[in-house]
Amino acid sequence: MKLSCWIHFAVLASISVEAFLPTSLRISHGVHTATTVSRHPNFLPQRDPVRALSMTGTSEQVVPIEQVSAELQQVKEEFDAKMDQVKTVADAEAIRREYLGKKGPINKAMGYMRLLSNEDKPKLGAVVNEIKEALETRVTESMKQLEIGMIEEKMKAEYIDVTMPGISRYPDIGRRHPLSMTMEKAIDIFTSLGYDTVTSVEDSPEIETDYNCFEALNCPKDHPARDMQDTFYLTEDMEYLLRTHTSSVQIRQLKKRKPPLRIVAPGRVYRKDDIDATHSLMFHQVEILALEKRGELNLGHLKGTVEHFLKEMLGPDIQVRFRGSYFPFTEPSMEVDVFFRGKWMEVLGCGMVDPNVLEMAGIDPNEYSGFAAGFGVERFCMVIHGVKDLREFTKNDKRFLEQFPHFYDDGLSNFLSGKPQPEPKPDPRGEKVPSRIVRSLAELEALNKQETEKLTTASEKQEQAPSAEIDVSKFDIRVGIITKAWEHEEAEKLFCEEIDIGEPEGPRKIASGLRAHYSVDDLVGQRVLVLSNLKERKLVGFPSHGMVLCASAGDQVKFVEPPEGAKIGERVMVEGFDGEPATENQIIKKKMLDVVFPDLKTDSSGVATYKGVPLSTSAGACKAPLPDADVA
Repeated sequence: MKLSCWIHFAVLASISVEAFLPTSLRISHGVHTATTVSRHPNFLPQRDPVRALSMTGTSEQVVPIEQVSAELQQVKEEFDAKMDQVKTVADAEAIRREYLGKKGPINKAMGYMRLLSNEDKPKLGAVVNEIKEALETRVTESMKQLEIGMIEEKMKAEYIDVTMPGISRYPDIGRRHPLSMTMEKAIDIFTSLGYDTVTSVEDSPEIETDYNCFEALNCPKDHPARDMQDTFYLTEDMEYLLRTHTSSVQIRQLKKRKPPLRIVAPGRVYRKDDIDATHSLMFHQVEILALEKRGELNLGHLKGTVEHFLKEMLGPDIQVRFRGSYFPFTEPSMEVDVFFRGKWMEVLGCGMVDPNVLEMAGIDPNEYSGFAAGFGVERFCMVIHGVKDLREFTKNDKRFLEQFPHFYDDGLSNFLSGKPQPEPKPDPRGEKVPSRIVRSLAELEALNKQETEKLTTASEKQEQAPSAEIDVSKFDIRVGIITKAWEHEEAEKLFCEEIDIGEPEGPRKIASGLRAHYSVDDLVGQRVLVLSNLKERKLVGFPSHGMVLCASAGDQVKFVEPPEGAKIGERVMVEGFDGEPATENQIIKKKMLDVVFPDLKTDSSGVATYKGVPLSTSAGACKAPLPDADVA
């Protein structure tokens, strides 16, 4: 049985070996057949051996390594001849796969070495590697040159002499971006009033110093705008940053030029913000500054300039109103609204230059005075064209961008007068334009009505089912104790307090409007609840970092107190609302106070609750001696 198996295996092995041999190497009755060696692509079938054994295994015939080398050299010559004819990168890649791919002659030649003796393998290996390296080098260099040639041909075909007037030969190439058109229109309005445009890198750098961007503009070191979470600082010492407004150009010009002066400063600015339909990390601003001898410019000149600008931008029939506001670098300050296409909207801020800003620039405020104003370009562009999402401006979709009429064509005037705009050309690929601007005032009014109805419906739904995402768990309420208290020197309603809430940094400084309800002696030693994840902010110059929770009903205000035994620093929880607290920025940006406070109340027993569920510590519920009251 064993002998029969071995004979069967030997016959199969002999047949398998001979079946893989090329015709030139097959054995006929123990004699090597002297046929001509075939050329590629039939040369070297996979696993062909260069050593062949007779069926009896008693004799051996060997194909010389030189013969294999000669045929590999013929393969190289054939490869070179084909590479000399290639015209494109695709052709070169096809030849590379043909000769160097898995089924190519080089890979097949490697199969020979598996059946060679250890003495012969290095000889054939050296030949194969040399040929392979030569082929790879040739195809790599050829493909590189072909790619360079393709780029040069494309550049030659697309060449445009930008110094020549107009591009009428290329009607479908290039569009003025709507943001650029809006900015240019605004600049032209102010230059027609005698303002100088400041755009050079030297006078309007996007990388600014902390001094020019904040301190020289009356923003002290502890101003919220200088928070790391709002500004892109570039150095660890926070001395250099990406400018947050183009007002820094005003400081540079005040230092460089002597008044009187009038400048308009357009440019890109940067702020850390969540990207959405109305916010971006980078946007554009235009600011103006006018400075004259004291008494020559007043608030009336500022209002007249702003009204003229807005009517030039939005049309002569708009209504303009000014509201008192606050900006660190102007005093008095105003925000400006326009009644445009059926609704009021805020469009810019302005004010008289603060004397402190002039002093820090080395200008005597008793000798000179002036005004400043600034606005966002994206805001105006969205208002004018009815665009709802500013992200459309940065998608670089030609079909969207080519819809906008140029301010210097009849397109905008036709639009403002109520004439419909032409539809954009259809895309040859049949794709739909992703976002379309409105074509007429009637269409815009219908769109505004539709949006208003959506907002009303959404508001009603929100009242019926408040957002599940924002609840009391977003508040980080801690048990604290007032260790020190004193009356604010400049605010008659405020107490200044130091409250221990168990933080290693020590007590928090918090200002509370409680002087009408408590005395200083009442406060020291009082245990309280502190809403701790609020951003620090100045209250009449005092840095307040947190809020003391109180119950109020009518004229009465009382502390919400933790139970005896509650540990200082312990977080106050509400059963069923176990989420993680929000960040200080999220509390403000998402207006969480407005969402949560309406549901914070005391019950008939004075227990502080959220939606009827008690505010509790490990020692029990928190209470106030004021039932059925609001908590804030």
